[in-house]
Amino acid sequence: MEKITRKPKISLYQDTRKPTQDGIYPVRILVYYGTQRYFFTGIRVSEEDFENSYKASKPKGDRLKELKIELTAIESRANEVVDEIKVFTFEKFEKEMFTTRRSLTNVIDHYKSYIAELDKNEQTGTSSSYSCSINSIKEYINSSRRNPIEVITFDMITPDFLNRYENWMIAQDNSRTTVGIYLRATRKIFNQAIEEGIIDKELYPFKKYKIPTGKNTKKAIEAPDLKKLFNADTKGNAFQEKAKAFWFFSYQCNGMNIRDISELKFKDIHGTYFSFLRHKTIRTTKEDPKPIIVPMTDYVKLVIEKYGNKNGKPSDYVFPIFSPGMDAKERHRVNQNFVRFINQHMKKLANANGMDIKGTMEARHSFTTQVTRKQGLEFAQEALGHTTFGTTQNYWAGFQSETKKEMADMLMNFDEQKSKRTASPAKRVARRVRL
Repeated sequence: MEKITRKPKISLYQDTRKPTQDGIYPVRILVYYGTQRYFFTGIRVSEEDFENSYKASKPKGDRLKELKIELTAIESRANEVVDEIKVFTFEKFEKEMFTTRRSLTNVIDHYKSYIAELDKNEQTGTSSSYSCSINSIKEYINSSRRNPIEVITFDMITPDFLNRYENWMIAQDNSRTTVGIYLRATRKIFNQAIEEGIIDKELYPFKKYKIPTGKNTKKAIEAPDLKKLFNADTKGNAFQEKAKAFWFFSYQCNGMNIRDISELKFKDIHGTYFSFLRHKTIRTTKEDPKPIIVPMTDYVKLVIEKYGNKNGKPSDYVFPIFSPGMDAKERHRVNQNFVRFINQHMKKLANANGMDIKGTMEARHSFTTQVTRKQGLEFAQEALGHTTFGTTQNYWAGFQSETKKEMADMLMNFDEQKSKRTASPAKRVARRVRL
């Protein structure tokens, strides 16, 4: 075989061979020297960002300019490494380029890389969840060590390790739901590392270990209690009055999440209705997300008039929860505080009236129960903004069994069904929104 004497060729390559749910793909260093090998750079971007930064002669915007500088620097470093190696081998290149293999197999570094990517995409809630996940795993490992460690290799996380971690978490009064959330993040990190060829798939521990799933029973408030709560006297307590207004605003607006209420802008209002895209799924939906349409009822108008910004421009927020210029982390923090405000004062109002309310999600669950009983799951799918019918079915599966039984019993109440069929469309709409 003829000896290769020419210099290896270096270029950056985005590996889009395997589709991903979030549309983010790894960027690799392509080294050609008789044959070609790929090395992960630690960077994942969308195809559009890669095209408009690294491949663009003059990227537009500071973010894309910074990305091009970062990628070009990696390419330059790779060429420098090639020039420094007297007798080239791929193994020597990898060692010199990445200094040590430890970083490539360090779970903590992979978490940090993915968290940084989530922060870039302003997925602050998910980023926070991944941070909690790795911090919890580090706390468990270091709980029995005198000297804390900062390197957790993939081969340390075995099925036995995960079982022991789960038991430790439960002993610390964490729920099985929390354990499941944290370990689904770990599973994602493993899947990425295997997909990128960094670790062997034989190290994958989630074939033998099953991630626990908590019992997610969704509690809905029935119509009589909804009416009682709506008419409850706040006795001049402005905090309770405001909390009740936003709780019922969420209830009537298709069970609208508080984050989506915070993000609502005047440009989203279109006369007799307003529309919005769910913040939770806007970045994870492959196809163009479908806006949720909400009628501008008298109650909706009343809440906006009382608590909304006055004479807002189209780009202004409807409610003074967020302020212009807030970054993603600040908006996340402010929204969480607002949710806590509503939950705190609604609990006090409910307790004073002989009821028990956990928080804002019960507004969404109550809307779902009412609309599913009256209009069915397909209508609920559209109203809730679920992209697939299966999501709505899974969501409904979490509701209390007595709620489902009541709905099943309604199937035999033929007189009531007949009256609903003969009711006018206007009356059916009115029935859906009244308490």
